[in-house]
Amino acid sequence: MNETILKNPYMTHPKEYLASLDLGTNACRLLIAEVTADGLQVVDSFIKIIRLGDELATKGHISEEATKRAISALKICSQKINAYPIRRARYIATAACRQASNRDDFVRQIYQKTGLQLEVISPAEEARLAILACADLLENTTRYAIAFDIGGGSTEVMWLELLPQKYPEIIDCISLPLGVVTVAETTRFTKDPLILLQKIRKEVAQKLKRFCDRAQIYPQLRKNNVQLIGTSGTVTTLSAIYLNLERYDRKLVSGHLLTLEMITKTISSLYAMTVEERLLHPCIGPMRSELVLGGVAIFQGIYDIFPIDPVRVADRGVREGILLDLMQT
Repeated sequence: MNETILKNPYMTHPKEYLASLDLGTNACRLLIAEVTADGLQVVDSFIKIIRLGDELATKGHISEEATKRAISALKICSQKINAYPIRRARYIATAACRQASNRDDFVRQIYQKTGLQLEVISPAEEARLAILACADLLENTTRYAIAFDIGGGSTEVMWLELLPQKYPEIIDCISLPLGVVTVAETTRFTKDPLILLQKIRKEVAQKLKRFCDRAQIYPQLRKNNVQLIGTSGTVTTLSAIYLNLERYDRKLVSGHLLTLEMITKTISSLYAMTVEERLLHPCIGPMRSELVLGGVAIFQGIYDIFPIDPVRVADRGVREGILLDLMQT
């Protein structure tokens, strides 16, 4: 995989390699990049669905089976990392490890079995890294922005101020203990998942309304002085479905603008799909078929409070933010 993902104003010694690893509640993601005059050139990558949070919502811990899946994926990551002369690296874990009762034992096992020392980061740090990754997609047409990242075990919503020639400043942020994996695990044990999904939508909206009041966001919303950007798999999936792609293509999705009409049409089509249709859809597939409706419910709760038209889609996240952070240090 060769792709220049970030421009580099801090050119350093050639053949300098950086590595970023994001162990999330749903997936394990790795990027290895070379620092070049044009930016970061991705030379290797890896992604594996591990469902680390498969028992997080119901039992509060990382299960033995999930631990095995994580170790298997991280052994591959370790092999890839050791194949390059990595100068700087950062390996982080997010919501599942933050919330799990057996977090310390899990992190210890990972180090013993793979040699990778995981850093369990805070919601605020997770938000900062996500914003670093998508900062250049934000426009200078408004003074403020709302950014959101619907993850596997949590959802981060950030209130940003956009200043000329600077990275966006996070004025305030909120981390909701709801993600696509934890919602999917909860709905699995209910007789009517759609009713539960609507409850989740309302819960998200209620919490974000209080966040709006606290951060004094409403005056800027009324002035149309706010833009909205999403960095999660949920909005990239919605974008890909609307574009009717035969297979997912991040170059077509990242930066795409989803209008209210597009959002309404795509969500309606998703709810109308059968389980088999979601499973066979080229932009959903087995990796996201059980998760996508939970993500949509969370997104709808966000959009109920921030009905900004259009929504900009960013196929970037924490691992890209880590690389940019490493490049500048």
